[in-house]
Amino acid sequence: MAKAKDHLKSAEEFYTLGTKEYEDGHRKGDLTRMREGCEKIFHAYVEATAALVQKRGFPEPDSHAERWEILDKLGRRKLVEIGDSAFLYLHQYGYYGGKMRPEVEKTMKDVREVIDYVRKEVAHD
Repeated sequence: MAKAKDHLKSAEEFYTLGTKEYEDGHRKGDLTRMREGCEKIFHAYVEATAALVQKRGFPEPDSHAERWEILDKLGRRKLVEIGDSAFLYLHQYGYYGGKMRPEVEKTMKDVREVIDYVRKEVAHD
């Protein structure tokens, strides 16, 4: 099982790669690259929240629903809401559906905020 710091490192890497792919795809009109970027950024959210969940003593979630439940138990409602948006706009619409809705770029920024928040939370322990 990966450690919290490893999950956070993965989150940073996925976010950086995903943002680059999305922006390159947007600039070149390459929907496939944009889709891949969305999925990587969604996975950055998953990794960041896995770091927080693990740091708080919970086992790594087996599903998105379980992740949401643990975050809710931890009182991290905003992280749940961002996760809902990331799941819908980045994972479902963006990656699987190939639909780049206007909410995609805001959700990307929100995922960056989650990573920054988790980094601070994990560092304080």
